[in-house]
Amino acid sequence: MFDPKAFFDLVDPKKNIIVAFSGGGDSSALLHFCHEINQQELLHGSLSAIHINHSLNKDSDQWEDHCKIFCEERNIAFQSFVVNINSKKSGLESAARNARYKIFKEVLQSNDQLLMAHHADDVAETILFRLFRGTGLDGLQGPMKKRTLGEGVILRPWLSYSKSDLTQYLSMNKIEFISDDTNLEDNQDRNFIRNEVLKMASNRWPNASMQIQQTAQLVSKHKEVHDFLLDQQFKKYIRGSKLNRNFLLDLEEGTCAEVIRHWIKINNVAMPNKKIISEIFKAFIHSNPSSKTQVNWSRADNDQKSAFLTFSDGDLILNKK
Repeated sequence: MFDPKAFFDLVDPKKNIIVAFSGGGDSSALLHFCHEINQQELLHGSLSAIHINHSLNKDSDQWEDHCKIFCEERNIAFQSFVVNINSKKSGLESAARNARYKIFKEVLQSNDQLLMAHHADDVAETILFRLFRGTGLDGLQGPMKKRTLGEGVILRPWLSYSKSDLTQYLSMNKIEFISDDTNLEDNQDRNFIRNEVLKMASNRWPNASMQIQQTAQLVSKHKEVHDFLLDQQFKKYIRGSKLNRNFLLDLEEGTCAEVIRHWIKINNVAMPNKKIISEIFKAFIHSNPSSKTQVNWSRADNDQKSAFLTFSDGDLILNKK
């Protein structure tokens, strides 16, 4: 069902594979698949699983035990971490994700690949979630197939498969997995999109999730071209963390905003939202800035560094916190 060739187009068999393993159906299917190809001696690095116990459910410890036993039965190296969630600043979902990624970042070494079992339905869910909150082109690309984290990389090899593909694989291989009842509770935004919005769309358009995922891929390709052209046309005005203000003043406002976003993106800090972009225009473009002018922003899940803009010698200066 799952094509090993397509898998190895993304995953390097010579490097270590660590599967992010919650014990749910998706990650259980991915870990089982990795174990099967490892049994066929197609993997030349190590195979292991990592489990994060968020301590948010009365059954959290039982889920951790299930994951440990799953791995022991297949002789897969297993490590687990217990985290405490502080959701006061960013909400429960974001805080849990933030805690997971903090552990992942600490664990990953230079030869490690962290595999996640996100699929096309997850892409559709993420795209809709971002659309409802408001997003730009970057947000319409969906989760990335590959990106760096710490010293290693995160890989999502199954983005082109649907949830039903994974469900069929679980059934065919009689794989036991955990069912988290909280995923059925619609008080969380993503649950509502998954259980209500996508379900309704799929009843009308059966391939809705796959179509959204394919659209996200097209957006990603167009965004690559967009960023390349921006870089080629304006690179002489962008000098690392500095961006020439006089050059920005000559641009149409929409183009100016795109150049600022591109500059921030290539400096690998959190992307400011529409409100912050407006504050940047007010402070640095529509007014005469001084050395005391400053605009700050951060990202709720702390996935990228917070930043602030200052002004010096005719340049906007991007500072990482």
